[in-house]
Amino acid sequence: MFLSDKAKDSIKVGLAMVIAYAIALYMDWDRPYWAGLAVAFISLETSGQSFNKGAQRIGGTLLAAVAALVILSLYPQQRWMFMVVLSSFVLICTYMKSTTRNAYFWNVAGFVTIIVAVDSASSNEPAFYTAMLRIEETALGVITYSVVSAILWPKTSAKALYGTTSQLSRAAASIFQDTLDNGFSRAPRQYLKQQGKFSALQARFEELSNIAQLESYEIWEVHDLWKDTSKLWIDYERAIEACRQNIDDVQGLDLEKHLPWRKQYMEEIEHRLAGIAQMSSGDHMSYTSPQREFHVNTSDTTGLKQLEKAALSLYVNQLKNLENITYQLYEINAVIFGLHQRSDTSFTITHPQKNHIINIGALKGAFRAFLCLWVAYIIYIYVPDIPGGSVLLILAGVYSISLSTDPYIRPLRLLKIGVPSTIFAACIYLLLMPHLHSFWSLGAVIFISVFSISYFFHSPEATLGRMFGLANFVMTTGISNNQTYSFSYAVDQLLVFLIVIAIFTCVSTFTLNLRPEIQYLNLLRRFFNGASYLLADQNNGIASKDTVWRRYLRRHYVNEIQNIPHIMRGWIAAISPKIEKSELIKIIVVLEALSIRLTVLMDEFKTAEENQFYAVLKQEIHGWSIQLKTDLAGLVEEPSGKALEAAAKERKIKLPEIEETISKAMQRQNKDEVELGEQLNVYRILGGIRSVYQALEDYEKQSQKVNWPYLKEARF
Repeated sequence: MFLSDKAKDSIKVGLAMVIAYAIALYMDWDRPYWAGLAVAFISLETSGQSFNKGAQRIGGTLLAAVAALVILSLYPQQRWMFMVVLSSFVLICTYMKSTTRNAYFWNVAGFVTIIVAVDSASSNEPAFYTAMLRIEETALGVITYSVVSAILWPKTSAKALYGTTSQLSRAAASIFQDTLDNGFSRAPRQYLKQQGKFSALQARFEELSNIAQLESYEIWEVHDLWKDTSKLWIDYERAIEACRQNIDDVQGLDLEKHLPWRKQYMEEIEHRLAGIAQMSSGDHMSYTSPQREFHVNTSDTTGLKQLEKAALSLYVNQLKNLENITYQLYEINAVIFGLHQRSDTSFTITHPQKNHIINIGALKGAFRAFLCLWVAYIIYIYVPDIPGGSVLLILAGVYSISLSTDPYIRPLRLLKIGVPSTIFAACIYLLLMPHLHSFWSLGAVIFISVFSISYFFHSPEATLGRMFGLANFVMTTGISNNQTYSFSYAVDQLLVFLIVIAIFTCVSTFTLNLRPEIQYLNLLRRFFNGASYLLADQNNGIASKDTVWRRYLRRHYVNEIQNIPHIMRGWIAAISPKIEKSELIKIIVVLEALSIRLTVLMDEFKTAEENQFYAVLKQEIHGWSIQLKTDLAGLVEEPSGKALEAAAKERKIKLPEIEETISKAMQRQNKDEVELGEQLNVYRILGGIRSVYQALEDYEKQSQKVNWPYLKEARF
């Protein structure tokens, strides 16, 4: 009988849960539900993904056990110092969760420290016993699910990686063709949907390439090449978007005339991407060296104005970048799949040095977890009859740490998921379990319940419901050898959940002001502040010393303008329905364009530092970039775009001045003395300034369609 992947995955989770409970109960371990929780939270699509998450859970538990024992040994009788150190450690773990690749390791380290420390401090059991029990049962759950997933319908990460590579290269070819044919202008929604699919595949590729090496020797043997490929796909995504941003500027030109090699270029890029898809699909093919003789620099600029030359130069540079990326992708994949020798490749992929940048969003999430823990602790200390007792403190820490990376999740959504799942588990606990007299019947109930939750909440969009459902089932039923049944216990579980959500909501509302409209406006201001700083920093580049602090600020603000548009998308769903959300999304699309254009412009400014021809025009160019900086600074104060109306009129006056200035400079300079690279660099700078001006004009037009007074209105 044919079973769907959803049914197979649900059977594996249900079976592993039953086996984990059977072993824990047979060994007469206390709290066997800890093993059940480990099974629930590490179950993923492939064996490699589950093993990786399980290893992180065990590692986080080990760190948490050590941390909890150290804290308890330092402050066994000083409850306030105990809480200061515990909450500080939790704050560090929560921040690290949002800023490192091993997020789940730090997530587990944070909440397990709370569980072990608080449970040991509030019970008669030795702390070492609690810590060791947690480690044993976590290891049991991880090993059980790993064995089940490896034996029953195994799905390897290597196979998934090859399939993702094929899908990614086909998606890359499709978005390449649509970009160069200006598909965004014809069907923006379809293009953005295609772009979102490519981004999701790229993220999945990066995850699988890191995990598959753990279970496949073939992949581990060339793991450095897979890492290079992942970096190149990220570069490709950025390059194709940068190219799209410049398409409108050259659409009015006869590209077949000015770029006679363009058709051959497009055919070659599509051939390379199709070749990568064929390699990864396992289809038989022979290696052919990619064609690279396009004569890209031989563009016909006859009859073009200076600004048209600038736009064309910028466009050609982006095409050259895409050609180089796809060439390297093709060559590396040929080596990975055995069609080419590593020694025959003539290039190396440079990975940027990772310098830590303070993540403001992660810091806010960590601080919220810190405050939630303190509020719950004060309630626990001064309200002795609070339902749940120490469980309230533990769950407040668990929820606030786990939700620290999702600040836009509304409490109402948590209630809609948490309350029904708790009631479902309570019904099983009170109505079914008292009538069970053997593990066979108990195992059947566990399997059916876990299978049902996993099956109905299988999709990625329903992950939160799946986690809540499994966790509440395990915690509310409280299965053990010394099973007791109490209606008040089930009610307390629900009340504790409601109190934790109330604490979470109050901290979010009254301390961090996480109202979606306010966050949207704040992110807008942060974006324009970062853009304004980068232009000001560029203008002050020669006059001031390049200090460590200045380099850090530059990295920080580049990171801001690149990531803020993505963060803003997360807040859209929670914004009041009285505001047209489609218009807010269009604002974000404009910001993404502005972000890419500013980044490209900054790179060209950096290239021009040794450019002698640029030195002739430097004063005029700095004047134009200072005006841009002033316009962006005005948007920090008033993001509605009203101040840009005058700037748009001024831009129309300045464009002829720019062309005249370039023409005069070209006349003063002997063309034979100006290197082609320097000339093209200046054209790209001017094209970049023009494109940023255009993005600001687009923002001004789009901002007129947004209901700014309602967005800014103060309300609870």
